[in-house]
Amino acid sequence: MRITSGFGSALIAVCIGLAISLVLAALTGASPLLTLRAIWVGSFGTLDSLAVTINNTIPLILTGMAVLVAFKAGLFNIGGEGQLYMGALGAVLVGLYVDLPGILEVPLLLVVGALFGALLAGVAGLLKAYTGAHEVISTIMLNYIAQFFVNYMVTKGPLNKGSYSAQTHPIKPSAHLPVLWNNPVSPVTISVIIAVACVILIHWFLTRTKQGFVLNTVGLNPRMATYAGTNIKGYWLFGMMLAGAFAGLAGAIIVGGVFHKLVANFSTGAGFAGIAVALLAKNKPLGLIPAALLFGALNSANLELQLSAGVPKDVVLIIQAVVILSVAIQAVVAERPEEREVAAVDKVVNK
Repeated sequence: MRITSGFGSALIAVCIGLAISLVLAALTGASPLLTLRAIWVGSFGTLDSLAVTINNTIPLILTGMAVLVAFKAGLFNIGGEGQLYMGALGAVLVGLYVDLPGILEVPLLLVVGALFGALLAGVAGLLKAYTGAHEVISTIMLNYIAQFFVNYMVTKGPLNKGSYSAQTHPIKPSAHLPVLWNNPVSPVTISVIIAVACVILIHWFLTRTKQGFVLNTVGLNPRMATYAGTNIKGYWLFGMMLAGAFAGLAGAIIVGGVFHKLVANFSTGAGFAGIAVALLAKNKPLGLIPAALLFGALNSANLELQLSAGVPKDVVLIIQAVVILSVAIQAVVAERPEEREVAAVDKVVNK
């Protein structure tokens, strides 16, 4: 019997994570009530913290999408971090060297950032399709290649600002993303609209289009898709490139909407956090928004937890880990015995 599904299981996971965090806070000598208050104040309790939470959430929605889309094609994209870096590189190149009106330059910055991320992910897709190289290994390796390459370009390469700084010159004002809410601490840009639009678009693509149906079929049963005449290699490549485009878009948004320049080691791990976001969303596009909001809120509350509640910063990481473990455990417990038997038989037949 299924314990719960969808939003309910995610809510249970969050409650378990918060409950364990209160126990850990008590063990460290902090007050559980102060811990709860710090989580609220640091994430949603003030206008400043709300703005920070929103800006933390946007890249997580997109990197979560990068994992989800690859999942739908039957692939595991762990390369979101490298794809995000390449997207940021593409965006800063547009912002520095292209001189267009803002109404043209901003879309170009976003498109080029997505393209750079897609091209990097496409390497893993090609290796998977034509050499059989596992995408987990190739995307992990490409993460390091992309990060080291971008950091070189920023610190010692042609994009370095000079004066011993590990950053580029600021991009042109015409490349800045328009601001929707001019919060003094963390301005919120049109990236909110872009992220939500991407979620709606992917949900529509996967549920209402022929190509989305085929992509799901390839992910669920590549043998059946092959017998039906589907070019699964092409869909593997397409799935990886589409996934990489979302991670690259996240990098472009960080450059165009947050830093307005490219800084070495700028990412705080949003590419890897996207894996957790996709898992919590249970691989459903519409679930990415609340899942990313949770992780964005926890990251925003981190400082408040340390300052006002005296809770170590690692507690936030523990909460996130417990939430993911709770979702995984629920998935195993909720799986019906007959489903396990069918999966085992299918595995034997496919061999």
